[in-house]
Amino acid sequence: MFKTLFKYIIIALLISIATVTLCRCYNDNNIDRLAYVVALGLDVSDSNNIKVSFQLSTSSQDSGGGGSSSQSDSSIINTIECACIESGINLLNSYLSKKVNLAHCKVIVFSEEFASKGLSKEIYTLMNDVQVRPTCNVIISRCNAEYFLKNSKPVLEKLSARYYEIVPSSYEYTGYTENITLSEFFATLNDSFRECTAILGGVNPGTNQNINSNLSNTEKDSTYKANQTPISGTSNIENMGTAVFSDDKLVGELNGIENMCHLMLINKMETCNISIPNPFDNGNNIFLNLKPKRKTKSKVSIVNGSPYIEIDVTLNSSILSIDKNADYLDEENLKKIEFFANSYLKTQFNNYLYKTSKEFKTDIDGFGKHVVKEFLFTDNWHEYNWLKNYSNAFFDVNVEVDVQSGRLLMET
Repeated sequence: MFKTLFKYIIIALLISIATVTLCRCYNDNNIDRLAYVVALGLDVSDSNNIKVSFQLSTSSQDSGGGGSSSQSDSSIINTIECACIESGINLLNSYLSKKVNLAHCKVIVFSEEFASKGLSKEIYTLMNDVQVRPTCNVIISRCNAEYFLKNSKPVLEKLSARYYEIVPSSYEYTGYTENITLSEFFATLNDSFRECTAILGGVNPGTNQNINSNLSNTEKDSTYKANQTPISGTSNIENMGTAVFSDDKLVGELNGIENMCHLMLINKMETCNISIPNPFDNGNNIFLNLKPKRKTKSKVSIVNGSPYIEIDVTLNSSILSIDKNADYLDEENLKKIEFFANSYLKTQFNNYLYKTSKEFKTDIDGFGKHVVKEFLFTDNWHEYNWLKNYSNAFFDVNVEVDVQSGRLLMET
């Protein structure tokens, strides 16, 4: 009898605990009581604090409440001048009818002005927030971050969150940018072998522009950066190029072809298309698709105190642009195209490497990891200060492109 009574008491106690717990979960974390942030933007404010923009997901029925509506029907944007991100969230909580939640934040956008002052405080704060996913992307905007978010219109997608999630993946088939997450930026910020990079973003004005008009047709298409591409239509955000950092401060930008070189050197390139001068038709070009044949190999040694870096890049290539009178099946013609492709890419690699080492003075390719084994002790490595000495580096680049003829037309 006593055992049965004791069993009932235990069961009643467990039911009571479960009921209280579930009720508390409902009260605090029910989806109807949360305002989900899909994107976060940070600008420098006029009062020298920070300006935080929150893009909040909402349904089309209630997009008119709680703040000014963005261009997207699925979100609204609220901007707050405050001392720090956490303070901004607190202020927004007092303004909205729901509690701000960062668990579904897809991108964090910093303006160039903000990034040039240093990002370590904000990066550490965001990494310390249990709600913020380390997989969200870091974008450096060439325009105001608030303006960037307001011009974000889901293209071929209904939801802003899904749109932000998909857009950075274009690097897989263009090579024009790099997919950088918050966790990667944080890890690199604490690395002694390499420096940070981030996605370079901007707003396309929606009209044809005359950027890079002094370049040849061969060079133009791959030398654009975000907000420069000659695409006419509705204005919208675009990601093209990479933002380059020294420590936590923005120091420069890479355009499309420079970013391709960067991806090939760090073995993150999947496929890309480039134009090279046509050896058979002066003034025209040949369009090639490139894929890695083998991983890029780098060898680093210290010569008279300066880094000497040897690089071997091996690529497979197929011809995309086909001319009626061209014979791309002829072995001699293919060899000539290979020679031009090797020469063109070697020039691009050298330009890129000397730009990052001499102009930006920053190693974003992680060459330091190839030479750290030469130092017996960690103190010796830190004393040498690789990231500072990289500006004295000199390079020997070997490029080997295996060119194949066109696909379907050349096989028929």
